[in-house]
Amino acid sequence: MPTPIHVTNANETEENLTHGPRRQLEQRHVQMIAVAGTVGTALFLGSGQALSGGGPLGALLAYAFVGSVAYASLCSVGEMTSLAPVAGSFAHYAHRWVDGATGFAVGWIYFFTNAVTIPAEIAGAELLISYWNVNPRPYVVLILGVTCLVNIFGVRYFGEGVFSPQLLRDNLNYDSVEFWFSIVKLTMIAILILISIVIDLGGAPDHRRLGFQYWKNPGPFTAGVPHGYQFLGFMSAVIQAAAAFQGIEISAIAASETVSPRRNVARAMKRVFVRICVFYLAGIFVAGLIVPSNDPQLLQPPGNITHVNSTTEKSVNASPFVIGMRNSGFGNPVVSIINAGVLSSAISAGNSFMFSASRILYGLALRGQAPACLAKLNTRTGTSIPAVLFTSAFGFLAFLNFKNETFQWFYNMAAVGQLITWSVINFTYLRFYKGMAVQQWPRTDLEYWNRFQPWLALWGLVWCIVFIIFGGYPIFLGFYSVDQPFIISYVIPSVFLIGFIGWRHSHKTRMISPIQMDFESNIPKDTETPEVVPNGFWAKLAYRVI
Repeated sequence: MPTPIHVTNANETEENLTHGPRRQLEQRHVQMIAVAGTVGTALFLGSGQALSGGGPLGALLAYAFVGSVAYASLCSVGEMTSLAPVAGSFAHYAHRWVDGATGFAVGWIYFFTNAVTIPAEIAGAELLISYWNVNPRPYVVLILGVTCLVNIFGVRYFGEGVFSPQLLRDNLNYDSVEFWFSIVKLTMIAILILISIVIDLGGAPDHRRLGFQYWKNPGPFTAGVPHGYQFLGFMSAVIQAAAAFQGIEISAIAASETVSPRRNVARAMKRVFVRICVFYLAGIFVAGLIVPSNDPQLLQPPGNITHVNSTTEKSVNASPFVIGMRNSGFGNPVVSIINAGVLSSAISAGNSFMFSASRILYGLALRGQAPACLAKLNTRTGTSIPAVLFTSAFGFLAFLNFKNETFQWFYNMAAVGQLITWSVINFTYLRFYKGMAVQQWPRTDLEYWNRFQPWLALWGLVWCIVFIIFGGYPIFLGFYSVDQPFIISYVIPSVFLIGFIGWRHSHKTRMISPIQMDFESNIPKDTETPEVVPNGFWAKLAYRVI
């Protein structure tokens, strides 16, 4: 049998890969972060764009399609993580089992798309704060500073909380920054779904029963898109849905900093499908029940596809849930509560995107694909402070005076980058699957494996390619003005190809054959600790559910 090819860099030693970042995230953190860590304004506000572009049925189908692709990608990365819970996650896997050029290209694309989403979320927070007629800039500076500090001081603050173990033992209930943000977001989504159902059944202050009225008029698909071009509206909903699902693979990225990563990441993968259905699909479904798709208050797809004269201001008033509440007679106090919830989600999502981007950047540096200084870990915090500071610098873009559709462009670019990431994850898994079969490694021995593989990976790969190709199709039909060029929709795929070709040419890399794939070296072995099941009915219930 040919000798496996060792593709690790000199910096990517066993010590750095297996004992670098500290393992401090526990099961409850991984579970909640997996489904809600990156839920932000793209879901709460941007879902209006999916509704206006695709109509209630089109938006639901778009979220279902993209949700299935996200789930397929999670299954793929989850299985690979079960074998190798190391720093760099899927970028490392692509480098290890596909080609060094693929790992380089997808790593930098993922870093960039997450990094540019940070200022979009922070700027969204600025607009949300301005709802209360205060100067938001000081608060934005505070948000950016706290987010940076949380990531600098490591998962103790990102996932474990800002207080000492002694304080935790004293039951002060400050368990986790991101854990509690996720709880707030999921609670808010649940409340919005319940309120929307009440509105639809006639329990709102105006006592008007809606039923499926807006599915009939203006119709299941958007009425604003010119006849014969409904496909373009649907594709705009797909791109928005990809932005809403962006970063859902964060639990795999956090595996190198998770206690018992194989067991805890496996549990997160197994439970996330139901949560996708409950929170994402149910959310977009009820939004389509309480707001007509031709409401001019909704965010409109870029390119004037719907021909609706609408404000492009990114504010809480553009949320389909808020529009539905206002139309049903709810007053400003309710909107203020929703605004506060959306604000917390924007801050949390910015925090999560900074975490993901900085960890991927650290992994790139370990492999020699980013400056070596970014791979230096602080011995006290267990994080790469240079990587966090470099990533946080993107947050200052939020202080620029962007106008019109700029932040929608940021989200659309990030969505395309997410689709490329999922494509590479699924392609890498197919190579991983082939290598495991050729070398006769039993997949069923892994902590997590899916019986529907490799078909899930094929499903995710094919649809990602379709979405990437047709996502910017309105450009070719004249829907975009001259100041909204071709580069906006296709810059990310172009950069990916340039990075891939450039690295492959300069470093003379080649596709790694299945028989030469390395499934052993520099992979942590003794990461799992004995499982401790809490006592008491409620403690056991929370442990099993969360």
